[in-house]
This record gives sequence, structure tokens and C-alpha cells, in this order.
Amino acid sequence: MLFTRRTLLKLSGGILAVAPFVRLPISIHANQPDPIITPARRPFGRAIQAKLAVREGPSVSARLVRRLKWNEVIEIKGQTNGDGPTSYNPIWFWTTDGFVHSAYIQPSENMLNVTLPKVDPNGQWGELTVPASEARSKPDTEAHILHRYYYGCTFRINEGTADSSGAIWYRVNEGNGGANFFVHAEHVRPITPEEFAPLSPEVSLDSKRIVVDLKAQMVTAFEQDKPVFTARVATGAKFRLANGSYRNFGTTPGDHHISLKIAGQRMTGGAAGDQFYYDLPGISWVSYFTSSGIAFHGTYWHNDWGAPRSHGCVNMLPEDAKWIFRWSMPVVSDTTRGFTRPTKRDEGSRVKVF
Repeated sequence: MLFTRRTLLKLSGGILAVAPFVRLPISIHANQPDPIITPARRPFGRAIQAKLAVREGPSVSARLVRRLKWNEVIEIKGQTNGDGPTSYNPIWFWTTDGFVHSAYIQPSENMLNVTLPKVDPNGQWGELTVPASEARSKPDTEAHILHRYYYGCTFRINEGTADSSGAIWYRVNEGNGGANFFVHAEHVRPITPEEFAPLSPEVSLDSKRIVVDLKAQMVTAFEQDKPVFTARVATGAKFRLANGSYRNFGTTPGDHHISLKIAGQRMTGGAAGDQFYYDLPGISWVSYFTSSGIAFHGTYWHNDWGAPRSHGCVNMLPEDAKWIFRWSMPVVSDTTRGFTRPTKRDEGSRVKVF
């Protein structure tokens, strides 16, 4: 999926401005009130799964309007609380065609960027600002697709290369997969040094702590005993195996410290073909806090907050993971290519999981 200026104009056209509260005359049932629509976080949404149901109202019992294709991009005109399919996530998005539950819709922008006249010779960090973009083996729209990046993915960008039409592509380097990925430069926003600047640097390391409440599925950051940040998350889950048994990927309870940080990373795990294999490029704002590799990080493969569903890590919205990344110790420079480690274990921010 290659987003162009024409695509941008097509998607942007017809979006309705949504007032802080709008009551729509769309009754799910005769005895239920009309839904109240509030502004959504982002103006577009990408279907993370195929065949997601768009319904006439925000309820699993509302009439089916149509089903979305995988990676289809839709306008999100607002959101509301509705019925099902889960008790912990009541959020439905209001779209042009009806309502779709939020769990597998990734909210996104669709912004094209001015191509850098020159990329730092040492590379620099970039962030994808469109719903999806193919990473190809060469700077050519006909070249082999190696994988896809999605909104909010972060990675190192290197030199720009023009294709036969004059369009610029960045060469991408993100570790595990090598450096021969090429992404359309207009889809990538260079991340500024200011975005790496630490938050609350005047507050001492001993006065900062992060608490992960597994029951509530909440992360809270404290300065002294004052909460300064909170976010709904999705922590490690227990998964059912084909033979009926379970495998536990729960987030490890206990007292931990931030031990490794990196602004973007490709994560892989398991063996190709097995139930728990994954290969996820461009994971953003990664802050590890256990020796087994559990981290806070941005997530683009679901939008379902409030219940365990990960392989152990604390899944977060990219902007929430970025806040934790900037607020916690150790501090990471925008020029750092690899991992940043504290000099000593107790020089990383404290993390309590219970």
C-alpha cells in the first residue's frame, strides 16, 4: 500500500468536523438511547484484521452493514461506548458506513512529509506517519515487498535514493533484518532531538517509579507519591495450545529496573510456523525492565486495551510508550543507534509489577 498525495486528498476529503459531544439519531433498539459521539484520537483507522464488521449501531447485535478488508483505511469521525464484544473495551468508532469496534482498528494520521535534502551520514530516527507503507528490496514500487510498516513504527533512516520517477526513498536499518529495506521518504517523519529530551529531569531517580497493575491493566508513573501519568495497557497473557493445555506468557510480577532502551526495534520470537512465532518490525519506544526481555513498547497489531494479550511485554499506544521512554532513566540521545544501558542496575528507573 503506497500512499501518495492523491491518496491523501482522497482520504482527507469529506471528513466531518466533530463537536465535543454529538448525539446521533441511530437507535440500536427502540428502548435504548441514541449514542453520544465524542472526538476520536486520530482521523483515520486501519483494519488490522480482515472481515471486521461495520454495523449500523455500536453493538454486536446491530445490523451488519459490510466487512472491512485487511489493511483497509477508513475515516474515523468520532467514537462512542457501546455493547460488546468485550466487557473491558466498550469503544466503537463511528465511520462513514457505520460503527466498528475499536479492538482491531489502528487509529492513525495520513501525513506526507517533506523529504530531507540530506540524511545524517550516521543515520537518524524516523517515524511512519501514514497508515501503512511497504518496505521493498530496492527503491522501486515494483521491487519485492520485504514487509510492511504501520503508523507509528520507528526505525533508523539512512541515505535517500531517487527512483526512475524521481521519487525519494530512504534506506532503512533496524537491526535484526539487515539494512536493505527501502521506504518511500514522504511516508517518514524525521524524529527531532527535542523528542528525546527527558521529561521531569529535575526529579531525582529515587523519586520516580512506574507501577504496572496487572488486575487493572494500568500503568502509572509516580513522582514521589504523586501520579503524573496513567495509561490503559495490555500485559502478558495465558494462551491456549492446540492440545488444550495453556502456555503462560504473563508479565513477571516483582520489583524491576529499566535495563535497556531503544527508540525502535524489530522484534522476533518463536520458530517460523509455530503458534507463537512473531516478526514485528519498527516497534517503537522500547524500555526493557526484566532480564527475560519484557518491555514497555508501542503497539500497532491491536488496539485493545484493558486485558492481558501479549507475549509478556506491556503493550501501549505509541505515544504512551514514548512518554515512559522519555520520563524514565536512563536518558537516551537521539544520536544513539543501538541500546542504551544504565551504568548500574539501580540507575535505571524502578518498575513494580503486581
